[in-house]
Amino acid sequence: MEELSWFISNLSIYSIALPAVVGLVFYHRLLLYQKAIFLLIVLSLGTDLAARLVIENEENHQYVYRIFTIVEFILLTYVFAQGIKPFVTKGVFLSLGISFLSFALVDLLWISDLEEFNTYTTAVEGILMIVFALAFFYKTLTELKIKELEKSPFVWLSIGVLLYFSSSLFIFLFTNYFEHSQNSLFIIWGIHGIFSILLNITYSIILWIKPAK
Repeated sequence: MEELSWFISNLSIYSIALPAVVGLVFYHRLLLYQKAIFLLIVLSLGTDLAARLVIENEENHQYVYRIFTIVEFILLTYVFAQGIKPFVTKGVFLSLGISFLSFALVDLLWISDLEEFNTYTTAVEGILMIVFALAFFYKTLTELKIKELEKSPFVWLSIGVLLYFSSSLFIFLFTNYFEHSQNSLFIIWGIHGIFSILLNITYSIILWIKPAK
C-alpha cells in the first residue's frame, strides 16, 4: 500500500507537466484568464522545485508552500471572478481576497507552527474555492447562457476545483494529526495525489479549449 501511495504521489507531481506542455503549445491563443491558469501551473512547478532544493539543504520547506497557497488563491479568485461576474460583484471578490490574505497573515504570525503543514490557511482556501465553484454552477443553471458546457473553461475549472478541494479539505485539516502515523500519511497523500492528477487534467482541458471571446 505504501509503495502504491508513493507511486501515486510522485505521479501527481509529474502530472503537472501535462498542463504545462498544453499551455506552451496553445499560449498564443490563450485568453487572459487562461494565462492566469498557465501562470499558476508554472508557479506550481517552481514551488515543487524550490521545495525539493530546500529539503536537500535540510531546511524547513513549509514556508514555500505557504507562499504558493496565497498566490494560488489570488490567481484562482481572479479567474473565478471573470466567470461569475456580474452575478457576484468585484467588490465581493475583493473583500473575500483581503479577508483571506489577512487571515493567512494572522495564521502565519500567531496561529500555526512554521514547522508544520499549513493546515488552517489551506483549509480556508479550499472552502472559498468550493463556494466559488458552486456559485458558478448556480449562476450557470440560473442564466442558461452556456449552450455547450463542455466547451466552457469555467465549467472545467469548477469541476476540477470541486473534486480537488472537496476531497482534500479533510486531508488539509487533519494532516498534522496523522504525522506520527507513517502508514496513514502515505494513504491520505496517495488519495490526495489522485485528485491532484484529476485537477491537472482539468487544467489541461482549460488551456486546450478555445473559448468564444
